Amino acid sequence: MVTPMNKHLTTPFFEGRVIMIGCGSIGQAVLPVIGRHLEGIHDRLIVLSADESGRRIAERCGAKFIHCNLTPGNYRSILKNYVSDGDLMLNLSIDVSSIDLIRFCAVRGALYVDTSIEPWPGVFDNPMLELHQRTNYAIRAKIIDLAAELGPDSPTAVVDHGANPGLVSHFVKRALVDLDQIVRNGNTKPSSREEWANLAHDLGISTIQISERDTQASQRPKRHGEFINTWSIDGFVDELMQPAELSFGVFEKRKPKGAREHRRGSGTLYLERPGASTFARSWAPSIGGFQGMLVTHDEVFSIADYLSIRDGSKFLYRPSVMFVYHPCDDAMLSALELEGRGWILQPSCRRLGTDIIEGMDELGVLLAGHERNAYWYGSQLLIQEARRHVPFANSTTVQVMAGALAAVLWAVRHPRRGVVEPEDLDFEECLETATPYLGRMVGEFTEWTPLDGRGKYFPERLDIQSPWQLQNIRSRQWYGE
Repeated sequence: MVTPMNKHLTTPFFEGRVIMIGCGSIGQAVLPVIGRHLEGIHDRLIVLSADESGRRIAERCGAKFIHCNLTPGNYRSILKNYVSDGDLMLNLSIDVSSIDLIRFCAVRGALYVDTSIEPWPGVFDNPMLELHQRTNYAIRAKIIDLAAELGPDSPTAVVDHGANPGLVSHFVKRALVDLDQIVRNGNTKPSSREEWANLAHDLGISTIQISERDTQASQRPKRHGEFINTWSIDGFVDELMQPAELSFGVFEKRKPKGAREHRRGSGTLYLERPGASTFARSWAPSIGGFQGMLVTHDEVFSIADYLSIRDGSKFLYRPSVMFVYHPCDDAMLSALELEGRGWILQPSCRRLGTDIIEGMDELGVLLAGHERNAYWYGSQLLIQEARRHVPFANSTTVQVMAGALAAVLWAVRHPRRGVVEPEDLDFEECLETATPYLGRMVGEFTEWTPLDGRGKYFPERLDIQSPWQLQNIRSRQWYGE
């Protein structure tokens, strides 16, 4: 099933400057595309980057490139020279605090967009910190506090709006509307968080997986002692080393051994093991069932929170939400080697780009537990299609670029919405912008469950009556068994 969009958006008028923080793989993909949507923006676009990797592309596009390294001690003095009232900051960096940049932009009257919530260095990979302090949940909680402090009428700051987190939250809403139409012959168009939560509850959604399988392959395979990825290597390594995290729904019968609740009654867990060594099962249309890593991402909290129904401190409804990620094969081998090296990064690193010869990034959401079992909705972006939009990029970076671009245009159209997460944005408006860059958009039902092919091996460890229980989805070592 391929679902259509029904909005037709005009190009927003924007006369401010765009200040891009960071110019790695995502920034370099954004640069040649953003001018198609904001007229004349390259003459008003300033790139502030800690390295030189994006200079040539930025200058070729007509943007101004400045090499500088933002730190807690200097970011205000540097940014005050470039960020003014009516401008927009697009933060595509790592190791630069989202909280500090949002607060700075609010004071200056500038809009803000990022693709992930970042702290200053020394958090995610710091073994001296308590485990819970290194989690995404802890960083996101500070953003929620900041949103309340600044208020709903402060300059718009869109956080966590790349592909995932970001577009996948809109995929969930699109999938819920599809299911309502197909399963119940309904025509529901929720307009509030409560209505979306009631729709998910009424459909019987017990589990939502962000399901990603990357099959991109290079003409030059990985060598021993080399770390490979299709996007930021530093960002990916941080995710791999952080504790695995997920939201724990009301349908679950037992918690994993060693799981800790972030806050009593929060419905969110972190495991006493890194995401790189925590495995779970998922499904994607092109390949069927697969095993991936349970990597921490903010959308596992924001989606679950958005779709929860409470009675006081008690959850009446809450789905389990998790991110199951199988990166490209060379990246998966790199992660396994990294763990074997005691989490000491390999001496050589390579981000795949023009050397990719085949494959796609298949990124979607799997909504399960309803009467049709499971429904996957998302993007199948072949490398050939990605290069049609940005010749030097790859499928992964183009998907993230599409999410960032959608957030930028939404912020320009809605400049006084305060600090917002992807769920707070109009999903049709964002998908209208992003979909042309996402390849084939697919909605497909499946009869597959995490029990497929496993019952004869560990029947005593599985819940045959409830296929979508977490104990069926997880790999056996999760529970210390």
